[in-house]
Amino acid sequence: MKKTICLLVLLTSITEILCAQSNRSDKAFEVPENIIINRRFWVNLDKGNKMQIELTDINDLNAVANIDSLLQTFLIDIAPLKDSLSDPLTSKRIDYITDAQGRKKIRFQQLQPKGASFLINKGELASLRTEQDTIHIIGIIITPPIPKERISRTNPRYYHFTFFLNDMNELTGYMNGILKQKIATIQKNVNGKWPLILGGGDHYLKTDKTISAGAPRGFTPNGMGDFLLLNLSVNVQNYKNYFVPSFSMGTRLTLINRDRTFKWEPGLFWEPHFIFAKDNQNKLRTYRNDFLTLTYAQGGTKDHDAKKDFAFSAVLSLGYLIHRDGEFFDKKTFRFGAGKIQLAKTNIEPCLYFNNFFRGVTPGIRISQFF
Repeated sequence: MKKTICLLVLLTSITEILCAQSNRSDKAFEVPENIIINRRFWVNLDKGNKMQIELTDINDLNAVANIDSLLQTFLIDIAPLKDSLSDPLTSKRIDYITDAQGRKKIRFQQLQPKGASFLINKGELASLRTEQDTIHIIGIIITPPIPKERISRTNPRYYHFTFFLNDMNELTGYMNGILKQKIATIQKNVNGKWPLILGGGDHYLKTDKTISAGAPRGFTPNGMGDFLLLNLSVNVQNYKNYFVPSFSMGTRLTLINRDRTFKWEPGLFWEPHFIFAKDNQNKLRTYRNDFLTLTYAQGGTKDHDAKKDFAFSAVLSLGYLIHRDGEFFDKKTFRFGAGKIQLAKTNIEPCLYFNNFFRGVTPGIRISQFF
């Protein structure tokens, strides 16, 4: 039994070491995690081939406009791998990284097909390859122009070209100025119209439908700067012995730092509260009491995406009764909330109702569902 346990521990340790080594190897051929890709574009080429362009800043397009020269250098550097690229049935992946000192790293992977595919043509059976080749070209902008985005002042600026090709040898067929023309089209029309692609969530450039992006102007989710959102929620809270439904309507401003790691969120909301009770004639009626609420939150983000919460260091709200109906709430009533428990789009917030400098304090629990 002890031998079995020792063997399992040894196997687990070996697996963890191999996984850690694999992760380190992958990261060595990727854009560093602390670098934010602010813009991403797709270019549809012929025969199902595609090119993806990723940039730290939109103004860096000018630095990579001479893409044919960049590809020519790439082909010269991988020429010694020519014999390894000769198998027509395997799909290839090449990672080509250039650092700020001009040093280059190349990784070549040859992937065997998971199954066998065949083509029958005029009675003859031939093997068929179904996977595309992938080429990643990553580099640093040595003397970047003044950025348009509000980005880090210390991090280097990266570009990342990815080619998805039926055969990597087809890359030379695009070194005739067509890719340079596509980049120039993006530069000239990036602030133009980006209609939604019907049946999908992506957008295409109106002046050239072969160019598309996940969002207008090529913005990535974690590349968004400060933004203002309209918010709507339905809420329920207790006040004394009353069950009080309400809804909130207002705006929330999100301010983020340059590295997209921390954010501040002030907000202002109108919140009608509804109490159902009998009046002096013993008839059931609805009483509406309105609060004007100021909210504030600050905390970290996840994946450099300001829409993803990571950890909040402060969550506060302060509401003031601006419209009073009935005798349920005292005049000049405030509602103070601090902290929250978040489950998906549902928030649970402890709160206190009070008036006249914390007189008549009433505790409560507030549950909000956001849309």
